Amino acid sequence: MSQTSISLSSSSSSARRPSDGHSSSSPAGSGKRPHVYELDPLRACTALSVIAVHVLAATAFLNGSGVGYAIQNALLVSFHFTREIFMFVTAFALVYVYNGRRFPVGQFWKKRSLGVIFPYVFWSLVYVVVNTHPSSWSTFLKTALFDVATGNASYQLYYILLTIQFYVIFPLFMGLLKRWDRHPWLLLLGSFVLQVLLFYVDYHTVQRSGNAFWHTVAVYQDRFVLMYQFYFVLGGLAALHFEQVRRFVLRHARLIMGLFALTLLALWVHFAQQISVYHESMGYATSVLQPSMVFYSVAVIGLALWLCARWARGLAGLPSQEINKRLSVRLWSLCSDASFGVYLIHVLILNQLLGRLLPLLPGSWPVALRVVLLWCAVAALSLAVSSALMYTPWLSRLVGRAGPRPHARAAGGHQSQREESKAEALPDAGRRQPAPAAKATIALVPAVSQTGPTDTAGVSAPQDLRSGALARYEQAHKNHSLDSAGPGLSDERHAL
Repeated sequence: MSQTSISLSSSSSSARRPSDGHSSSSPAGSGKRPHVYELDPLRACTALSVIAVHVLAATAFLNGSGVGYAIQNALLVSFHFTREIFMFVTAFALVYVYNGRRFPVGQFWKKRSLGVIFPYVFWSLVYVVVNTHPSSWSTFLKTALFDVATGNASYQLYYILLTIQFYVIFPLFMGLLKRWDRHPWLLLLGSFVLQVLLFYVDYHTVQRSGNAFWHTVAVYQDRFVLMYQFYFVLGGLAALHFEQVRRFVLRHARLIMGLFALTLLALWVHFAQQISVYHESMGYATSVLQPSMVFYSVAVIGLALWLCARWARGLAGLPSQEINKRLSVRLWSLCSDASFGVYLIHVLILNQLLGRLLPLLPGSWPVALRVVLLWCAVAALSLAVSSALMYTPWLSRLVGRAGPRPHARAAGGHQSQREESKAEALPDAGRRQPAPAAKATIALVPAVSQTGPTDTAGVSAPQDLRSGALARYEQAHKNHSLDSAGPGLSDERHAL
């Protein structure tokens, strides 16, 4: 996402105005960080795109080995932006919530243990049983321990290991942003160049090596957090300067769409060249870890932010009660909440439908139609099962929620219900319970400067902005613990 017309270090008020295209239901003076509505459709659509990736990969055989097979794999390559968006959202949410605040270590890891690690372990065990049919308890335990440690129980679970690694290094990550707060563009540019070089070297050496050691590295490198450092940096900086980012994407729609079309075309040309000129294997040609994907995924993130910002702009200036009555808000919120469960269980459903539904579809039907119908069935069933678990006491823990999702929201409920129980998870599901008084905390880092030199309180902003949202944030920080931040963007709802 190019942002050549704005400066990430320029001053920006956090106050939300209708002209900014922002939709916030935080009442004035509430001291709550506004909920970022743009993340709801972003997270939900990315989860559905993950299903598309796996459906396309699993049904490519329907085309034989002809042109249709190549076309379907080209479509598969164009959907390989999903993990990058999830990383972007993860860093965005955590930085948005924790910047300049106290870091409650105990609560942070307790919630992630219940909201992320527990569902991950549970569903990993389910996949071990379903996929391997262990013949004895000892075999089951050995397989389970290895698969939980490596993310091998099912091919989509590697991402949760990435998330946990990011949790571990998050204080260091915030320190990096603080260190470069006066030169964010240099940090972003350096991170981008490093990412391209890293993928280039990896794609042309590690992934092509016949050495046993490098083959093992190639198999497991996709679950190593530093392989994707740029997307976390991009998300963190976007969170610190979201007002500028929002204004930029809304003002430069043609540029964003043009860059997306250009990078998509380049991606497809490169793919065609690999299989038709260089005669590379299809697995190598469709690799996610290749340098062209860095440019393309950034363009997709920019396009996604523009689409979500356009939708959220329609909520600007509306009271919370009116926002919560909007059908689109309620649907996106539900799908967003269900997305973690969808991510966890959709492979189980896909495997069942591949053996039961796909053979029932007439072979005379076009392959494209059968693939779309299968995707619709997997997506619908995954959403239904995840939603059912969300509303069920105790079972809601299996999809990362601390308690059942409320069936209805009262007046102002879209915000007040954010204080209801919901643990955090991927792709970023989690409405929290009102937290008890914070226990031992440590200072994370002073607020990363967005507007100028840092004041004695560690929060940077011109004095004329202190009467706006930043002043309310400071007051909230004095009066509330981090985990009672309430109706704004909670770390459990929007961070992995």
